[in-house]
Formats: sequence, C-alpha cells, structure tokens
Amino acid sequence: MAISRTSRYQRNATALVPDRHGQLQLAVMQRAPVDQSLRVSDYRWRANERVDAVAAQYYGSESSWWMYAEANPQVLDWTQPPAGLQIMVPRGVA
Repeated sequence: MAISRTSRYQRNATALVPDRHGQLQLAVMQRAPVDQSLRVSDYRWRANERVDAVAAQYYGSESSWWMYAEANPQVLDWTQPPAGLQIMVPRGVA
C-alpha cells in the first residue's frame, strides 16, 4: 500500500497485522508524537476562497489542506470558512 506523499501519514510505517479473524491485513502503524517547533504564517481568509486553493498556494498540493486544518483545531467546519477568519499556516520545522 503506497501512502501519498501529501498524506498526513506519509512518515508512518506499514505492517501486516492480524485482524479479528486471524487474517493478515496491511495497516498504517501509529508513530510516537515528537515535540516540534513550527514556523507559521498568519493568514486571513477571503470571501469565496476554497481550502484546496489555499493549500495549493502554500504547499503546492490541493490535498494538503489538512496541514493547516490540524494547526487550527478551533475551526470545526472547513467546508466554507467565513471571510475574515484568521488562521495559522504551518510553514515547516523551526
């Protein structure tokens, strides 16, 4: 099973593990959390802006919007962020 390079699980290992019936299934393994200091940029959402377009602008991939969603847990609905919403956009490890 290939994990997309834009996935939040890209650095996780995979392994064959038995399911409840004893059949081996390919699974994505959890990894221990690591303390990090991230560089972030502040971003103010504009009217009619889409999450995939902002992700493409910052990360070069429309599917990487989870990176700023994860950094802003106070935003519960990313389907239509309101204009003026201020978020933090992680830019890399400091």
